[in-house]
Amino acid sequence: MDMERKGSPHAALVHLLQEGSIALPAVLFSEYKRLGLNEGQVMLLLHLMVFQEKEGKSFPTVSELEERMSVPADQIVSWLQSLVRGGFLKIEEEIDRAGLRSERYDLSPLLHQLAASFLDRRVGSASEGEKEAVYQHLFRRFEEEFGRPLSPMECEMLTQWVDQDGYSEELILAALREAVFSGKASFRYIDRILLEWQRNRIRNAEEAAEYSRRFRQRGILYQGEERKPGSSSFTFYNWVNQE
Repeated sequence: MDMERKGSPHAALVHLLQEGSIALPAVLFSEYKRLGLNEGQVMLLLHLMVFQEKEGKSFPTVSELEERMSVPADQIVSWLQSLVRGGFLKIEEEIDRAGLRSERYDLSPLLHQLAASFLDRRVGSASEGEKEAVYQHLFRRFEEEFGRPLSPMECEMLTQWVDQDGYSEELILAALREAVFSGKASFRYIDRILLEWQRNRIRNAEEAAEYSRRFRQRGILYQGEERKPGSSSFTFYNWVNQE
């Protein structure tokens, strides 16, 4: 027997299910946990969407919601209150042409929060991915110049230059080239270069190259404070004759 033939009860039911579908924001399922919503609150929101979109009821009663959910009325009321307090749901008052007042659930705050959470996560992931790429490139370049793997302390100082000090990848590589050119390829000396450039507002490789050219013409080497990785404190040390 062909259950799919036209006019059969099965086909009619399938057609009814297709016609009865609603548009759900798929991002709700990927973001609700991040927004602090639980499964019960999400199911309640879905019921509100069905009532509004398919049944034309913009403000279903708690009794109507209780008939379709497996939790008591007081739990539904508690979830509704938490959704309003959390900025996911608004209750708005409407006045029709006859002057009759009514209330409706406004789900637009939920959509705004979902969009913000989704975009924030996408931007955050992109930023972390970009930063990881910067780290890997810097580690590789330093290991090539040093001819050996970096130590944990050196890795920590390199990430500190990026994360805490805000030095650009371009500037760090320029400092590495300057240290190699000066015959003092050490993290301590590179740190001194970066600090010197920071004090003199050097922001890119071109400015760094010009500053270093004038610096060498005066026969001066970078000297001053040594910074310990993971610390904002400084100890004074002269790196002119010491590595």
